[in-house]
Amino acid sequence: MNVTKQCFGFAIVMWCMSFAVCAQSESVMLDNGEYQIPAVVLMPDTAIASPAVLLLHGSASHKNEVGDLYLRLAELLANKGIASIRIDFAGTGDSPVDYTHYTLKSAVRDATVALAYLKQQAGVDAKRIGVVGFSQGGLIAQLLLAQQPDIKSFVAWSSVASDGIGPFAEMFETLYMTAKKQGNVLQHYGWRSPLLISLDWFEQVKVNTSLTDMQRYKGSLLAIAGTNDTVVPPVAASRLINAAGSDVARAVIIKGADHIFNVLDNNANQDEQLLDITTEWFEEAL
Repeated sequence: MNVTKQCFGFAIVMWCMSFAVCAQSESVMLDNGEYQIPAVVLMPDTAIASPAVLLLHGSASHKNEVGDLYLRLAELLANKGIASIRIDFAGTGDSPVDYTHYTLKSAVRDATVALAYLKQQAGVDAKRIGVVGFSQGGLIAQLLLAQQPDIKSFVAWSSVASDGIGPFAEMFETLYMTAKKQGNVLQHYGWRSPLLISLDWFEQVKVNTSLTDMQRYKGSLLAIAGTNDTVVPPVAASRLINAAGSDVARAVIIKGADHIFNVLDNNANQDEQLLDITTEWFEEAL
């Protein structure tokens, strides 16, 4: 695996002032054999090997996530002595390729490359690894767990929990036939510029068995959802923990939270609840 260190401002930054534990942030480009994956690693400066968490963002988002949720989570984890890596999937954030490269398989490959890099870090305990998946990132995390069942703990945020088309039914109704004719289709979003979705993405979703395959996963599982989520119904959290082979599995439903936990509402605090619950979970689970 080739790694290119890049400067986004500074490639390596040391934080101490706001941390109980000093932490070093490093921006790297990981080579998956086809294209480069932008990643940020945040390592706590501790005397012992640290547990670590892989953060997988949702549809059309980026490595820091909406409202900087993943950036904030990484800092909270580092303050507890937990390392992390967060990445841009193909076509998002600082990715050098377009979104037609994004499929379920390509995302799992990118997650696998990032996980391998994380485990190779000298300060990381490779036996104490966790994963966070947000929305479609939760689906990618489930597919990753099926291939890497030794991952110790999984936290799902507003996660897809379904085999096949499931929560993507509306996209299939409105976009699939165009994708079949053209090989890709333009998807419009209210918060960013449109993206070209490949036919491969649709075909892979159709045959996806991520929920069924969760029975192979034996690590601990926390599924967090909001009562006001209209994108992925909160019942998906219960569906996910019931499908898993985990002995320790819990669903937490945050009252009043929408799909992104009201992170853009300055008068709400559901995003803070989400981050606190997740950080406390990994502090105990890893």
